Amino acid sequence: MIKLGSVSFLNAQPLTYAIENNLINHEFDLIQTPPSELSLKLHKGDIDLGLIPVAELLKRKDYKVVPGISISSIGSVDSVIIAAKQDIKELKSVAVDKRSQSSTALLRIVLELFYGTTPEYIATDIDKEGMMDNVDGAMLIGDSGLKQCYNLSGEYKIYDLGEIWTQETGLPFVYAVFAGSKDVILGTNAGALIESKNYGLGIVDKISKIESQKLGIDYDICYKYLTDRIKYDLGHEEIKGMIKYSELLSNLGEADKITDLNFYTK
Repeated sequence: MIKLGSVSFLNAQPLTYAIENNLINHEFDLIQTPPSELSLKLHKGDIDLGLIPVAELLKRKDYKVVPGISISSIGSVDSVIIAAKQDIKELKSVAVDKRSQSSTALLRIVLELFYGTTPEYIATDIDKEGMMDNVDGAMLIGDSGLKQCYNLSGEYKIYDLGEIWTQETGLPFVYAVFAGSKDVILGTNAGALIESKNYGLGIVDKISKIESQKLGIDYDICYKYLTDRIKYDLGHEEIKGMIKYSELLSNLGEADKITDLNFYTK
């Protein structure tokens, strides 16, 4: 069995629902892992393949990528946002999720490279009460970001980092891909991941109902998020977006610039 690591975020559910419920033929042992631990588990070999942030992928030259699958956006994403007390270009301090270095890297690209500002980044437990105390803004990601994107819109200025990225680059932003060691032999399981993705996208209505009740987020928001905001392909434009991301990360000293990706083949 191939140990497959994934996360419980809403945006990952269409990719793994069919595998988790054994609705397709596969040879995966699905392991749901906290996002903050998944990359480390992959690096240590506790899992063979993982749905990892692209920023983590760019630090590991020995990883290969499963073709045709990503979690990405073109324009607004709703789940990677800045809630701010003032204009984003005037922020002097920003609370960031201490569990996610990759989202902080995207934030740095937006603030430092796109807007030319250098605020203080304060790592914190972003879900705690009072997260906006003593800071000008806070970055919210994942299911928390999606929920607060609408709940905080009347109280704070909301800036969507996916939207800003596409405005500045003209490209999609790729948040995560399935990747793993070059020594892992996927065989037909690469096709099983594509089949699982297609199956999940065919039942988004059902997944939205399940996750809406689980997360306490309105069904309409979940459905719009999975059908309009999140994209699941990994084509030419998405790869260009990843290469552009690596270029900008290299400007920040966060990763080396790449010119192409290493993909698993049958």
